[in-house]
Amino acid sequence: MSTSAQKSGVSLNVALYDSTGNYVNWGHEVLSAGYDWEVLRFNTMQSLLDDIQRSDFEVVVVASSMSLRAEEELELINKIASVNPNAIRVFIGSDYWNAGQRAKAADQVHRAFETTVPAKEIAEELEYVVKITRLLQRSSLQKYVSNIGCLPTPPAMYKQLTDAINSDISGLSEISEIVEQDPAVVAQIMKQVNSAFFGLSRTVTSLKDAVSLLGVRNIRSIALSYQLNSQFVAGQGWNKFAFEKINQRSLVVARLAQAISRRAGASKSVQDQAFLAGLLHELGVLIMASHDPENYRKLIAYSAKKQKPVYLVEKAAMGFFHGEVAAALLTLWNLSPHVVEAVMLHHVPHLSVSKEFNALTAVHIADSLLPPISSAGADFSSKLSIKYLDQLDMVEKVPQWRATAGEYSERIAVNS
Repeated sequence: MSTSAQKSGVSLNVALYDSTGNYVNWGHEVLSAGYDWEVLRFNTMQSLLDDIQRSDFEVVVVASSMSLRAEEELELINKIASVNPNAIRVFIGSDYWNAGQRAKAADQVHRAFETTVPAKEIAEELEYVVKITRLLQRSSLQKYVSNIGCLPTPPAMYKQLTDAINSDISGLSEISEIVEQDPAVVAQIMKQVNSAFFGLSRTVTSLKDAVSLLGVRNIRSIALSYQLNSQFVAGQGWNKFAFEKINQRSLVVARLAQAISRRAGASKSVQDQAFLAGLLHELGVLIMASHDPENYRKLIAYSAKKQKPVYLVEKAAMGFFHGEVAAALLTLWNLSPHVVEAVMLHHVPHLSVSKEFNALTAVHIADSLLPPISSAGADFSSKLSIKYLDQLDMVEKVPQWRATAGEYSERIAVNS
């Protein structure tokens, strides 16, 4: 079934997998809501996979069939990502998943909706996701990222740990064996877990204990962050700021973002996304500073002279800023779309249309409330967006968050 109309500013080709026929009118409902989408419906998995490999679908929607097990639905979403990695992946029917299945899906889908969510509401959210995805795909940004010279795939350890998490059978020994492949990563994990940044009450002496205390997803995040940051180091003559200070502060942002998520009652998957996004939120600064240090020194000097935030100076000079640079790279590596979004928009969360607390919320708040990095007078910090918090109806929680941030600010002072 194909439907189209000329009503909305964003034109889209959408593939809809609906094996039961419960969503046969979904395309018409989207059009009636004023969206210029062409929705092509498929009733078999194979026909969907064959067509999305050949056709230019920006969005692929999987509607729960009720006849498939949740694991089969997740496997279908994985296959979609493999066949068309650039497609925005959407699932309708998440109310039939348990907490563990939702956690797995958080790494794979851009958005998951319950069956009761109206087509208009889904369309509004997806139009926003499409817009930010197109921003990351613009030619100037893609050219810059392609010239960085990074690995085209994420470190092997991240994939191995992800596979172990999704297998449901890997224990502490198996996880530890994966991490132990890289002694430098082990050393970094042990260093961080015993630092004041984590604030544990006892000294951790074994990797297994670290995995048990922090959880596999946090260990995976720390390992990925370390391996990424190791690729972007300060060259000779770079003295505007210490790269290590950025990494240390990012760890505190990650811990605070996770704590804020937990206290907000967010799901475990959102807490995990907030932690990883916090670790990586300034990755773009390291990339830009190490890739073209001379130009970046000029940007920092201009930021200090004009008293303008660094991200605005980057945007004016290059057409993109460090959040977009990191997000574009992480997208190539197929990281969780929610993590990518939080990294991309942590300075400008008001661009989001979401009205729910998510990883972006947590990272933006944490980055805004913690002391900034001192960099020759340049301003790298985020400014708390009251407009965004009002959109979420959470302005009244700011004093509570400031108090929590004060506790974590002390950890930065201890390690400075």
